[in-house]
Amino acid sequence: MALVNDIVRSYRRPRPVFGGLLARGADDKTGLVFLLLAMALGFVSQLPGVSRRANTPDPELDAAIIAERDDVRPIEGVEVPEGLVDAKFQALMSAEIMVWFLILPLVFYGVAMLGHLAMRAFGRKPDTTASRLALFWALVVAAPLKLLHGLVLGMIGPGSSLTLVGFIWFAVLMWNWTANLRVAGAEAAT
Repeated sequence: MALVNDIVRSYRRPRPVFGGLLARGADDKTGLVFLLLAMALGFVSQLPGVSRRANTPDPELDAAIIAERDDVRPIEGVEVPEGLVDAKFQALMSAEIMVWFLILPLVFYGVAMLGHLAMRAFGRKPDTTASRLALFWALVVAAPLKLLHGLVLGMIGPGSSLTLVGFIWFAVLMWNWTANLRVAGAEAAT
């Protein structure tokens, strides 16, 4: 429950919340938990969109799945889905799992390092752990908006509503990240 309260408080005043996390001794293990939580919530946010896309006719994807089904040799214990929608859903889910749990964590570690280097360019010297925590905590704080973004994609589809929610998600993420980086830089200066 404390995590949820911290997330809600971060929408109003992100600096004291992140400062409290650092004061409580948050370390790389905490950062990894934050990153994995953000990735899991990001993955869940994609489910409505994946379901919508699997149920929408896509001649190119449909043809690729049908052609692949003819080329696949049966593997013992593995069943190829009979329905095209099920096959599309499994293919899209496999891609989402790879993106959210293999690729994006590495990307976010790189982005956190860029944030650290940017802070050093501005004369602040946060330690690398605090720089990573700044981004990973910002991702957790913005996760509820990412879930809303996924719901809008799944229920309404592409359009101005989806763009608006995506913009708000990105603005909250950047606002929290920059505020967290400032706190991390100030902590290092003391």
